[in-house]
This record gives sequence, structure tokens and C-alpha cells, in this order.
Amino acid sequence: MRSETPFIHYVKEFMGQRLILFLFSLCLFSGCGVIATFGTFRTIVAMCVGPVLVILIEYLVHRYLLHEFPRIVPIAYKGHVAHHDSPNDVKFLFGPVSFDIFAYLLIYGTAFMVTGFDWHLALAVVFGASGFQVYYQWKHYISHRPIKPLTPWGKWMKKRHLLHHHLDEKSLYSVTNPMLDIVMRTNQPKSSPKS
Repeated sequence: MRSETPFIHYVKEFMGQRLILFLFSLCLFSGCGVIATFGTFRTIVAMCVGPVLVILIEYLVHRYLLHEFPRIVPIAYKGHVAHHDSPNDVKFLFGPVSFDIFAYLLIYGTAFMVTGFDWHLALAVVFGASGFQVYYQWKHYISHRPIKPLTPWGKWMKKRHLLHHHLDEKSLYSVTNPMLDIVMRTNQPKSSPKS
């Protein structure tokens, strides 16, 4: 019997995480709802709003809740400190599912109200957000595992995230897209390498 390749091992490890199973389930459920009730061009726009929300949340939560204002959600901050102390330990790479359940209830409820109580468009936002969050989780996962990204973009983003961990944790907060780091002027590390 052939042993599995290291890459397959890491894919299985990633897919075995409770948060990833939750996100895939949410993406599948919301995606089926969107396909079954596909409406108009507004559906596509709503699906595109989801990734934009995740990019905003990714930056704002990482910078403000997990670094600058730890007293707001101390349990999340404590978990993030553990992640910075042991950045390659899988048990600290993924947050608790309960945080994401709360976040997606908030995203769905807000989208539901903003769209004039259109459950279909709100579901499209959740579909876009959960699909993009799977991408975010994969990018974060490969940043901390011995996996070589396939594209120059992936290699660059992995390097940026590792610089956040090992050079200056007060910069380079984004994992999937540097735009908010550029806009918020947190795109350049200010420290020298940790010894």
C-alpha cells in the first residue's frame, strides 16, 4: 500500500478541523439555497459582498480585537496569544466554531435587514462570505505549515504573514489581501527580526 503524499496529509489535516467542516457545511447549505432560488444580477452582487465583508472583518478583528484592544474579547485574545507563541501548532490555527456561528448569525441578520428582509439575498451574502472564509483559512493554514504555495501571490502573502509573526506583530494584519494594510498604513514592518 502506498503512503500518502505530504500534501494529501496536510489537506486531510485541514479538512479534519471542526471550523473547516462548519464552514464547508455553511457554504454548501447557503450555496444550495442560492442556486435553488437564484434571482437576478442582485444575487451575484450579494455573493460578491460576502468576500468583501470577510476581508474587512479579517483585518479589523485581527488588528483591533486580537492585538490593540485585547480587553474587548479576552478569550479570543488569549487564543491569539497562544497562536503567536506557537504559530505552527495546529490547535492554535483555527478559532472556536462558536465565534463563527455568532458571526454568521450577525452577518445573515444584518444582510437580511439591509436587503429589505430578502432572505435570498442575505443567504447569497453568507454563501460568498463562507466560501471566501474557507479560502482565508486555507491561506492562513499554509502560512504556518510546511506547504509551498503554488503561485507568486500565494508565496508573497505567506511571507507577509510570517513577517507579522516573526518581525513585527503591529503590522501586516491581512492574510488574504494587502489592501487594508496599505490603506491603514500597516503595510511595512517597523521592527528588526526577533532573535
